[in-house]
Amino acid sequence: MTNKRKLEDYYVFLNPHAKTLIEEYKIAHENKIWATAIILSLTIIDNILSDENCLEHIDGLDLNELKKSRELHWLRSRRNKILHYEGPTEGFYGSKDSLRVLKLDADRANKVINECFSKLFSLN
Repeated sequence: MTNKRKLEDYYVFLNPHAKTLIEEYKIAHENKIWATAIILSLTIIDNILSDENCLEHIDGLDLNELKKSRELHWLRSRRNKILHYEGPTEGFYGSKDSLRVLKLDADRANKVINECFSKLFSLN
């Protein structure tokens, strides 16, 4: 049996802003507000990456690797396509498939944020 951590397990490392965003993120995910969950997941990660107090115990090489990761790049690209309209994008065509695409992307964003927290704040 694996011990899966919850985002709340990492609150000790976070500033009040990030904690509030996580609470909003959880509500969005639980209520199937998929686009909001995608947007908030990267917002939370960016908040952490820009807060030096959150990162004081993290090795710079590990941090750099995380910032350049393929998954974080995907999440940033997906969030930007949602926020900055430059034409139709997957999940927003209004078809039956749109909701499924957004849910899959929200699930992937959830995986990214959980892996990010795990890498940044390893709890032994």
